[in-house]
Amino acid sequence: MRRTAGFVPVALLLSAACATAPPAVPLSAADAEPWAARWETRRAAAYGPRRLKALYKGEAAPKVGVIARGYLSVWWDGVALVWKASAPLAGDLRGGTLSAASGGDSPLPGRLKAGDAIGALLGVLDVSAEGRPVERVGDAVRIRLDAEGREAVFGKDGRLTGLKFPDGTRIVLEPASPLPLRLDAAGPGGTASLVLQSWADWPEGEAIPGGRA
Repeated sequence: MRRTAGFVPVALLLSAACATAPPAVPLSAADAEPWAARWETRRAAAYGPRRLKALYKGEAAPKVGVIARGYLSVWWDGVALVWKASAPLAGDLRGGTLSAASGGDSPLPGRLKAGDAIGALLGVLDVSAEGRPVERVGDAVRIRLDAEGREAVFGKDGRLTGLKFPDGTRIVLEPASPLPLRLDAAGPGGTASLVLQSWADWPEGEAIPGGRA
């Protein structure tokens, strides 16, 4: 089981993401292709037939209410994501099951759809980048994934470092495989930070403690 680094406040990472962005410069099809390929490689790895379980240290600051701190446990089987929190990180919920097909409640504040919430936790959305507009924005590269407002941002080192969602939620990632080391979210519902503490494969037949949420 892998353990990760310490907790970093959300404001430190989101301040740069929220700064005024430089003009976007569209890339040619030839220059855009490697970036789309990076996205598709990461997407295939995240949504392939692999079972994972992970523990995050979390902090959530809703627009209305008190700051919540606790731990978030997740189990991912390639289709559905089960989560349980030691303290409510979004509303008054302590657990749920997310599936792109059947929906579900998210542990993140805001109005993310189930598929988007899964993508935020995995660090990549199950949305194709093939043929989508790719732009250079300063040192970063942005892929406009769909007409609804989903976007992916790559840093100057070529790693996936950010996601944007239709409701205005933005995620800043510290990328790693198979899960991000850290994600910091800001959106209409407030802010949240999750820092990966440990992860492991989730063997077939191993039950979720307390059953599915």
